This record gives sequence, structure tokens and C-alpha cells, in this order.
Amino acid sequence: MTGKKIALVNSSKKVSGAEEYLLDIADSIVSHGYSPSFYAWSGGVLEERARSRNVPCYSVFSANPLRIPFAIAGALRDDQPDIILIGRDHNIYPVVAGYLLARPFLRKKPTIVAALHTPTGRSYPLAVNFLDGVIATSEYTGSTFYNANSGWEERAATIYCGIRLPPLQIDKENPDRQRRVLKGRSFPVIGMVGELWKNQTELIDAGALLVRSIPDITIAIVGGGEDGDLREKISRFGLERNFVLTGRIPREQIPDLFFDLDLSVSTHRNEGFGIVHIESLAASTPVIAYNSGGLTEIIRKGGGMLVDGGIEQFTNAISSLLADRGARLELGREGRTVVENHFTLEVMTRNHVDFFQKLGGRA
Repeated sequence: MTGKKIALVNSSKKVSGAEEYLLDIADSIVSHGYSPSFYAWSGGVLEERARSRNVPCYSVFSANPLRIPFAIAGALRDDQPDIILIGRDHNIYPVVAGYLLARPFLRKKPTIVAALHTPTGRSYPLAVNFLDGVIATSEYTGSTFYNANSGWEERAATIYCGIRLPPLQIDKENPDRQRRVLKGRSFPVIGMVGELWKNQTELIDAGALLVRSIPDITIAIVGGGEDGDLREKISRFGLERNFVLTGRIPREQIPDLFFDLDLSVSTHRNEGFGIVHIESLAASTPVIAYNSGGLTEIIRKGGGMLVDGGIEQFTNAISSLLADRGARLELGREGRTVVENHFTLEVMTRNHVDFFQKLGGRA
């Protein structure tokens, strides 16, 4: 299959996991004969990133909701894509409305696919009638969609996200290594990466317990969003010396960040998938997380520990693994192998292409 055009739709003004997913698809699907374009928020980060890659970008999303379907219709008329891949579930209705407006001007019906990154469990009356397929980034995310929108399993696929493998870092196994992002910090360094609405406040509770036995521990919270409540709680617990809030960092620094971490942790119980967790494993950094959400589908393959219970059990798992260098190294090597086998960008792209081809032969 060659010469196909794929429109990648996402209304976010910023770039996080779902947007990185589309950017990665845009980079990698070209080798399979597809020409990507973006339909993005006017003046947003995704538009900027798309243009920096010399990928065509249509500025269809704006603060005027009434304008959006007409802008999408105009882009579809000009672009004439073979496939529309919707990168956020709340973009389904605007895309369907834009398609209906553009339909008289389209040379053929595009294959319309929605990619689900979060377990919203919303139903989409009428709109789902215009979808040809659904991609869920985890079985957990997919199940919430199928429960609210019956009869979709045969036109759906679970396709895990994938990443470019960073080079192996031999110095990673040295606990006294110089840190690259968290400069000046020494063993042990743990951290949680993700937007700041993902229950990071519970990590502060864990920190209050951890410093009793590990007074010099560093706990990094990395991600974008309002951090005022987090800083207030850190101050109230007297943990300013132990916590580092970095804000959002460029993705190209993520491998160095995970090189710095001795453990990667997550207190989020409702993760749809979590690209940062495979990025952690790829850097040979074990992951400790609650036994909940889509990220369990990653960790069950190896490279980390899943915790049942609450904050006490979570804290005990961290303390135990920090005290066992051999177990950390074994899990780190195992995690790298898990990513190599299951979560590379090449695997993800091939699975998308296969699914597009399966959908009625139109893609």
C-alpha cells in the first residue's frame, strides 16, 4: 500500500503523550508509503512541532467552537486524505461534523479512526456511526469504550504505543554516576513523570514515609500543570530538601532524566497507557506502580513491580528495591528487553498500517 494520505487530528494546545504519539506516527509512517498532515490548534505547540518537521499542518482548532467544523471541512476538501486518525476522543464530534460538511467535495470517503488514550467511558451517540475503526492504546482503555459503545470489538484493535530506543547507558549501573538533568543529586533518586493532575500529591505522602529511613532521598516530580498545591504540601511536610519539581522538560531530555533516576514510580491509578513508563524501561530504570490502570499491561511483561494496597505498601516496595541493587539491575535489564520486544516505534507503526489495511480495504 503506497501513496496514501493520512490526516492526524488533535486539538491540544500543548504536547503530551497523545500528541507525541501522533508526532511519532507522522515520522515513522512515511516509510510505509503514507503522507501525513496535521489538523491542529492554531498557534499551538503541536502546530509548531508539525511545521518544524516540514509536515503540512492545517490550523483548524480555535477558541470559536462554531468555526471548527467548517475549518475541518475546508481542510478535508483541500487535503483529500485517505485516512483520518483522531488523536483525542473529544475530537470525534468536530471531525464527524467537518466530514459531513465536506462530503460533497471529497473524491472518496476517508477511513475514519479514533485513537483512545484515556479511559473516559463516554458514549458517542450517532458519531460512532461514522467511525470505521477504533484504536485503544491499552486493553483497559478499550474496555471502557466498548462498555459505553456496544458492538465495537470487531472494528477495534489494541495497539500499544512505541518509542525510539535510546542507546544503552553502561554507566547506568553505577549508583554514584553523575546525574545529567538532576545535577548534584546522589543515590537514591526516584521520580514520577506525567502531567500534574495524575495524583502526584500521594507521592508526597510516600516521601514523608520514605525520609524516615532514607533521609537523603531525592524525589523528582516532572510534568506540566499547576504545581502550587504540590509545593504547599511539600513545604507543610518540611520536605523541600528532598523534592524537586522540574516542570515539563523537552522530550529529547527524557532519556537523560530516566538515566538519572534509580527508580521510576507512579501513584496514578487510572493511566490509559503511559508512554513515560516504556521510556523508563528503555533506560533500564525499573518502574513501581499501583496494580491499576493500563500501565499494568506494560509492567506485567517485566521490568518493574505492581503494588496492591495503599501508600504503606507502595512505600515499602520502593524502600525494598532501593535496598537491593541486584534486583534493581535485573529489573532494569529486563525492562529494556521488554521494550525491545514489544514497544518500539517500528512495532507500533506496523500494527497501525496492518489495522488500516484491515478496515474494509479502504486504507
